[in-house]
Amino acid sequence: MMWSIGIGGYFRSKFMVMGLVIVSLGALFYSVEYTNSMVMQTSFNHKSSPKKKFYANRFHLQRDHLELLGSYAGRNDTVLATDIAIVVEDIQSIVRILKNISNTKSHVTEKVVSKSISYISGYETSIPDGYINRKEDEKYFKQNWNVPEVSCRNIFDGNETELKKAEDIAKKTQNATLTESDYIKLTEDCEKFRKERGYIMSPLTYMEENFPIAFSLLLFKDVGQAERLLRAVYRPQNIYCVHVDQKSPDDVKKAVQGISSCFDNIFLTPISFDVQWGTMTVLEPELLCMKELWEKSKKWKYFINLTGQEFPLKTNYELVQILQAYDGANDIEGTIIRANNERWQNAGTPPHNITATKGSVHVTVNRDFVDYVINNPIAQDFLNWTRNVDFPDETFFTSLNHNPQLGIRGSYKGEPETDPVLKPFLTRFKNWGEGIFDWPCRGMRVRYICVFGVGDLPLLYSRPELFANKFYWNYQRFALDCMEELMYNRTRDEFLGKLTFDPTFYRNLGFVKNKIS
Repeated sequence: MMWSIGIGGYFRSKFMVMGLVIVSLGALFYSVEYTNSMVMQTSFNHKSSPKKKFYANRFHLQRDHLELLGSYAGRNDTVLATDIAIVVEDIQSIVRILKNISNTKSHVTEKVVSKSISYISGYETSIPDGYINRKEDEKYFKQNWNVPEVSCRNIFDGNETELKKAEDIAKKTQNATLTESDYIKLTEDCEKFRKERGYIMSPLTYMEENFPIAFSLLLFKDVGQAERLLRAVYRPQNIYCVHVDQKSPDDVKKAVQGISSCFDNIFLTPISFDVQWGTMTVLEPELLCMKELWEKSKKWKYFINLTGQEFPLKTNYELVQILQAYDGANDIEGTIIRANNERWQNAGTPPHNITATKGSVHVTVNRDFVDYVINNPIAQDFLNWTRNVDFPDETFFTSLNHNPQLGIRGSYKGEPETDPVLKPFLTRFKNWGEGIFDWPCRGMRVRYICVFGVGDLPLLYSRPELFANKFYWNYQRFALDCMEELMYNRTRDEFLGKLTFDPTFYRNLGFVKNKIS
């Protein structure tokens, strides 16, 4: 839990420093490790709470705030809570804390504190939250990922000449995506595979390292396209559950198995489902992945589910800042007004006074929501009820999120109606061509949804959503190629401090401000 409160107090002077100060290339980040020593007196905002001591064992200095990580203790130093993060946003309080650190017998010198104060006051260039190993990690950005045949920059700018050129080339040439057999062969040498495919094997920043994300990835075919998605979202601190459809060809299963064997944090589900549209089998792989992810790691903060025909609109660095801005809120589509109530008629009355809601199966949810889904008896009762409805995947997650009386952390307290202003659905950008999801489609429509072509890239460039659905690897291939180039260049420029990201928009969303805490 993160507390954004003012700090007043002091640091004890008797402590042993077990840490390190990192200053690299003018970009200041300090990570200092202490042993139960740095102590501050602080209190909650409401008067009834007694004062507590806060033991900080690490701090992260960023451009506009100081994050202290540690634990609360009560009288007689009894530990009350661990893994607490306190954010100090007031400049004067940050300066006072930094000066108090410099007055102790630590390795944090007055010179470091002086530069820190200048940095936090805005005199230094804005850079991403502290690097893990900037010099070493620069190797990930020495490759040239620019698409050689066309100018993706001009395509994103909407240059019609370049758009037509890309469409014409794509019609005349085949996609060079690797085959399943290629992946089976390449993954026999995992180190070579990771290097040649350009996987980033570092968290890059401390902020990303301290905010791991759990992903599920469901696929049926086209391993080459799914692997490109996986590579785009891959970081070693995250964790990935992959479900391969039961009816997928054997070479698809072997290729995905080979890829997962090259990473400690990518695993396949222990069983596979024969996924059929509109049935419970769409939901079951997601629930299985949630359970497996929950059991395999206690560190991840948010869960996002993906399919093999999607691609990110945000870098991992941006995703982390957006999810931090969500502050526990769940990003799930919901509607009652636009729902077809006939899909629920055969199931009878929902249990536990739950109002059924329609929404997408694609979700961005906090860890506590996942806990509720897989472990709470009410969720299990409701899951059994959805087995008798049409399209249970479009009922289960959204209904849990839009029934605030259930008390699920991050669920929405307002009217369960997704709209572009108060409660936008940002987990996924889908162009359905109708209602609030209606945009021009320059690609092609398949069962109403737009399969993106290069002409859709100017629209995708500035979308606030996290991921886009959908792409076909063998349709207007430069659409996916240019998206890949864009995400690589943004990741590089953010790492090098040439590009910043402001999550204010996400912090002020209606579903963030009106959530169950």
